[in-house]
Amino acid sequence: MDVSFLKPVDTWFWVFSISVLIAILATYLSIRNHAELRWLLILRGISLIIALFLLLQPRFKWTETNTIELDWNFYVDNSVSIGYHPALSLQTIKSELSQLVFNLNKQDIAPYLFSFSESVSALENVQSWDGKGSSTNLGSVISHIVSDQEKLAGATIITDGQINQGLDPSQLIQKVEVPVYTLGIGHSTPLVDLSIQSIDAPTVAIKGEDLRITVTINSTGDMQERVNVILYQGKKMLGSRYLQTKGFGSRAQARFMFAPSNLGENEYRVKVSTVSQEINIENNQQKFFVTILKDRYKVALITGSPSFNTSVIKRYIRKYPRVELDHFVRRKNGYLPALKSFWSRPYQLIIFDNYPLKELSSKTQRIYSKKIGAEKSSLLWLLGGSVTEKSASSIIPFFHLRMKDQIQTGEKTLWYMTPEALSRSIFQGLELNDGLDFWQNFPPILASYNFESTNDEIEAIAYNQGSDIVPLMFLGEKQGIRSAVWASPEFSTIHHRLSGTNYSKIFPELWTRLFSWLLKTSGDKNLYFRLNKESYQQGEEILITGTSIGNKNGSKNQAFITTQNDSLEINSAELRFNPESKRWEGNIWAPKPGKYSYEISIQDGSAPPVKQNGRFIVEESQIELNEVALNSPLLENLSMKTNGAYYPWASRAELFNKVLPRERQEKINRSTRFNEESWVLVTLIVLLTIEWVIRKRIGLP
Repeated sequence: MDVSFLKPVDTWFWVFSISVLIAILATYLSIRNHAELRWLLILRGISLIIALFLLLQPRFKWTETNTIELDWNFYVDNSVSIGYHPALSLQTIKSELSQLVFNLNKQDIAPYLFSFSESVSALENVQSWDGKGSSTNLGSVISHIVSDQEKLAGATIITDGQINQGLDPSQLIQKVEVPVYTLGIGHSTPLVDLSIQSIDAPTVAIKGEDLRITVTINSTGDMQERVNVILYQGKKMLGSRYLQTKGFGSRAQARFMFAPSNLGENEYRVKVSTVSQEINIENNQQKFFVTILKDRYKVALITGSPSFNTSVIKRYIRKYPRVELDHFVRRKNGYLPALKSFWSRPYQLIIFDNYPLKELSSKTQRIYSKKIGAEKSSLLWLLGGSVTEKSASSIIPFFHLRMKDQIQTGEKTLWYMTPEALSRSIFQGLELNDGLDFWQNFPPILASYNFESTNDEIEAIAYNQGSDIVPLMFLGEKQGIRSAVWASPEFSTIHHRLSGTNYSKIFPELWTRLFSWLLKTSGDKNLYFRLNKESYQQGEEILITGTSIGNKNGSKNQAFITTQNDSLEINSAELRFNPESKRWEGNIWAPKPGKYSYEISIQDGSAPPVKQNGRFIVEESQIELNEVALNSPLLENLSMKTNGAYYPWASRAELFNKVLPRERQEKINRSTRFNEESWVLVTLIVLLTIEWVIRKRIGLP
């Protein structure tokens, strides 16, 4: 024990202390024949000595030794593959493990039991071990040992060593400071199995263009067989490829290429032939979907009277890919070319430019109505200076509009698109230099007529900023027919006035987005995402790929996938944009067997997210069964790096010589200050109280 004083001892202290002692001694000698006074002096002297001692603020230091009994942690593999080793059943392993724990208890060792699959959890007893985990995350075991190693004598891991999830345990083991012993279950030769590892195919393709599909086949076990990989569309076989498998976890790829002909969402199926003694045939076939878009889009441009708008709109249309434009221009003696070809050909989009000049007859209206309804053609109307109030009234029923009045003033005003309009998926990704205020840099324009919608599905998306707010642009879809209206004769004015400015690309891009929507070049949606397969095994990695049609700012946006089961959210993950392949990519892990829905959303932070929904199935078969074998090299490496040892399950008795009671001596440094101890103050009070009682008994004040 060490004693130190926090307050240094000076000369005045010694002078005072010696003076007090001399005074006490002299007084004692003078009253030594008076017993009562002698005891009073002794008590007063003890109190003064304690008080003098406390003035030095003494501190006492000493060291205590504490003995800590160290624990043993046992980790048992709870993945489903444990029960599929041919030589050992799960029940046999449980029985033999119970005996092992019983024998350890006889050696005064009570190991703490844990099970692990995706994560580590406490195990009440061996009998509660069910072997139903969906995957093997050995990295979580190593992390658990690291967090507990201060109180551990060591750890024992019982597993087959087949990891398929989590961090690499060979890297994490470097942080372990206690011996780790491993018991290996099974044989090193895996069971035979073939599985479709992945299907790499685009989510959207163009009709008639080559579609390339790559199928990756995984083979495990001791096998050297030739297998057949077949691609189907419905019952039609599109192709067949022979592959030579090599087993032992090797992979081989089958590549297919064909030109799709059916528009819309097409279902395809890949199937690989089975082999003898295959453990799991549920993973030998998979379905996937590809949306096929049109290869050419027919557009008709009907011009009542050519204007500056005509050349600009033609330029915009011709810049759009895969578009065939038929331009019909009204002359004195009719149209050039004749409208006969217009009536006989189907068009995906009909554009009315500065049309009609005269009121349409009821017959012409009926013919238009029949053609548009039969072909589901989209409509675009660009007003021009030659369109009169009467002629406009005869065509606006096709756009579900009615005329309120003609605008009399010739004042040009600024205009803007509403935030709700810009939040539509077709306009997402527009590069706006000044946010929603970029319209302030656009030239003012005239508005000719004041229209209003006659249907809730047709909305005004742009307005002028004059004294009377007048709708300038309408957009909507009614009964499968999409339509848009531009209600100003100064379409070309905006284009030419913005030329050479920082805003020169915004207006053309806006109309490119609009044409894409009217032509339905992205089908009926903007997102084309797909999982790499339709059904999965529990614990298998699910790969997500997809594209966002018309979105040029993929790398600046955020994308997420959320999975649900019976409206209950299971998990979610962020998708990453790959600039090389120009698509979104990500992965999640298949949960327990069942039917699941998923939702993919893309957002740019300034508009509501664009969403796509889908479904997938998790089969009863397990990803763990793809490779049922003992990975002894991994277990030997883990034990070697921690000064432990590896034993096969048959040699588990060797563990009794290693798992022994151990303890650790822990030295604890303690200290105390007398002037801070409450019992010292109590002692002083007791001494003074006794002194006071004695004084009263002998009659002293």
